Amino acid sequence: MPLCLCNFTTLSKAQKEMVLQWRNHERIRTYMFRQTPILGQEHTDFIEKLKRSLDRRYFLVQYESSDIGVIDFTHISSHSATIGLYVNPYLNQKGLGSLLMSAILGYAKETLNLSLLYAEAFATNTKAIHLYQKFGFFEVGEKEVNNQHIICMERIDENRSF
Repeated sequence: MPLCLCNFTTLSKAQKEMVLQWRNHERIRTYMFRQTPILGQEHTDFIEKLKRSLDRRYFLVQYESSDIGVIDFTHISSHSATIGLYVNPYLNQKGLGSLLMSAILGYAKETLNLSLLYAEAFATNTKAIHLYQKFGFFEVGEKEVNNQHIICMERIDENRSF
């Protein structure tokens, strides 16, 4: 069964509430630049802004009738984007990160036709770093954000065939 990408701008009220609950879950928040809880109205306003944005796309990802996580593309240009993902914190299945990365690479190639993807991860988030490396990302730099050490990574494909 293929992965289903549900654009945040078309989610039902219940799906929006579920995604907000995931985003505010301590396991997810720990690895986000903003680590304070997001309020309901902030979440609603964010999704409304996505409807007008040309350089950002967020998706709820479903697999085998299960909501498995979220992927996003920001700073989208004609050839590149920054990607992000998080797994549904209430699922304990192995391989969900790989499914989300497959969704990212498929959308980047088939819909956005990108040749360069950027990713960032807290240096302490070794699971994310290993996942990115598994899918061909390599470290290109480091930076500090909110007193957190960040690893900057990228994945290049001049042939645009992820």
